[in-house]
Amino acid sequence: MSVKKVLFIRHGQTDFNRERRLQGAMPVPLNDCGRAQSRSLAEYLTTVSIDAIYTSPRSRALETAAIIGEILRQPVRQDERLAEIAFGDFEGHTFAEVEARFPRAYRKWVTGYRLYQVPGGESRLDVQRRMQAAWDDITSKYDIETVAMVGHSSAMMILLASMYAQLPDKPMKNTSITTLVRFEDIWQISAFAEMPHEAK
Repeated sequence: MSVKKVLFIRHGQTDFNRERRLQGAMPVPLNDCGRAQSRSLAEYLTTVSIDAIYTSPRSRALETAAIIGEILRQPVRQDERLAEIAFGDFEGHTFAEVEARFPRAYRKWVTGYRLYQVPGGESRLDVQRRMQAAWDDITSKYDIETVAMVGHSSAMMILLASMYAQLPDKPMKNTSITTLVRFEDIWQISAFAEMPHEAK
């Protein structure tokens, strides 16, 4: 038996998210809103059968996963390969600031060219390869049914874009859940960036 369902969960809100600043590898903690979001998410997840929790080791994801793990009474496993893309010189800046300070690098980045590496950072292809390796290991080597992977929107979208020809035109909000279900030898997206725990 191998994993049958994966819940991709984006971490809770940070001040950088609110200010639309690139975080990348920076150790940015959750803000009060992000902690509240994570608790609401965790309470919702008590209604879902989850067998294992994996997380990026970046502080915002790790804190989100720790809140989930505490409420679900499950251990949290860190995997460096689930980390956000390292944005190098862009980190700590808004995209408007990046465009002004690093115009050549910004112009190259926004082409979407997968091999382009931001100075001091990673290329999209770098991220795709490590995320794919983590995905393959976690989904094929464990005798469990459902796994939650807590991580980051850019890294998760890079992996998903490599798996599917087309993705829903919908943003991955903080603490959103994207659910993938195995059907025979393929994975289907059964829910994309859903917020079932969000207060109405």
